[in-house]
Parts: sequence; structure tokens; C-alpha cells
Amino acid sequence: MHETGVMMEIVDIAQKHAKKSGATKVTKLVLQIGQLSAVIPDAAKMCYPFVISGTMLEQCKLSIEVIPAIGVCKQCDTTYNVVEKEFKCPKCASDQCEILSGRELKIKELLVM
Repeated sequence: MHETGVMMEIVDIAQKHAKKSGATKVTKLVLQIGQLSAVIPDAAKMCYPFVISGTMLEQCKLSIEVIPAIGVCKQCDTTYNVVEKEFKCPKCASDQCEILSGRELKIKELLVM
């Protein structure tokens, strides 16, 4: 499960930003995870308590926002969720699309004290 390593890196980044602002504690962490990213939200939540143990985030609440995988068809310009439609345009059935969102993995918000 590579999510543990990813979450460890996120905790490191969060701690660096918190320390830079003079904080001693992080109380809330909001992550945005795209449907097409390599991170599974449930797996990230599962390993989170382990990776925050002994850190500034030890009592920090984790919130995850899943960003839909949105694409636009290159044939007919229809915009759709490529995961839900299995990468086939619902209007013309083309599998040629440009991905607009869904690959994200980013810290959206940190609440520090």
C-alpha cells in the first residue's frame, strides 16, 4: 500500500508549513484527491492515524475531497465524468478525450495553532 508513503510525505509537508508560520499544532488537514490519482482515499484514511503519531498532526482531523475525473470529448466537445462513463463519450461513444480534472493530489487547507 503506497498510500502510507504518500501520507507520510503529506504530513512532512504540512509540518514544514505549520512550523514556517510559527504554529505548534495542526488541527485540520483537507486533502483533494482526484479520481485518477494513484491514491485511494479509503486507504489514505486507513493509514492516517499511523503516520500522524508523534507529529504536530497527532490530534489533527483529516478531511478528503474527491475531485471528479472530468474530460471533454475531442470529437463532439461533450464534457463528462470519464470514470463513470468508462472513458467513452456518452454522446458519440468516442474514447478520445482530454482530461480536465481528476489527477490532483494536493493539500487544500491546513488549520494551525
